[in-house]
Amino acid sequence: MSTWLGKWAPASGVLAGVLVAIAFFAGPNSPGDNATGEQVIAWYGSHHTADFVSDILGGVAVLFLVLFAVALAVQVRTGDRWLAHGALGAAVFGGVGFLTAIGFDAVLAQDHTHLTIASAQTLNLLENDFFLPILIGFALFGILTGLAVVVGRILPKWMGWVMFVFGLGCLAGPIGFFGVLATMLWVLLAGIWMVKQGPPVPARLTLPAEDHAVV
Repeated sequence: MSTWLGKWAPASGVLAGVLVAIAFFAGPNSPGDNATGEQVIAWYGSHHTADFVSDILGGVAVLFLVLFAVALAVQVRTGDRWLAHGALGAAVFGGVGFLTAIGFDAVLAQDHTHLTIASAQTLNLLENDFFLPILIGFALFGILTGLAVVVGRILPKWMGWVMFVFGLGCLAGPIGFFGVLATMLWVLLAGIWMVKQGPPVPARLTLPAEDHAVV
């Protein structure tokens, strides 16, 4: 069982990347932050089912992203695991931010008939502009994951440096969301690569010379 999990756990990154792509590119485009309350309520009245399905897919994608970060941490060598553990924490942090933004959207999709004009406009503003925790979380995830790959010898070093750059790209202000998408694309490709190559062979444990000394 553990062997099977060790081989296929990185596939969670593939699922995360695919689900994000479906939710982002196939889902309906919600109203912008300059939409009036009436426009917001009218839009969600027409698209609430498709929009809520997109929210569910995004939420499940966060679940698989965290599982991928766990699989990554397991495969990093012991001495470098602090980087991978930091990447796991960053994935959780960014995922919580992403889920919060999705939550605002889910409220609009499910309860648009019960909202006032003012509350609908407020929730729409939050759904559109609650991006700072997402960008910071994914920036940390990209930077720490990239460094973990470089020093942990899980994947080719160039993939680590690419992820490092994607993490920095998440901090690029208004266009930082493209860094988030690039990070998820990397997760998808890395998941395929890790499944294909299989789990790393455990390193031999060698005891220090003094441990062999006879007291």
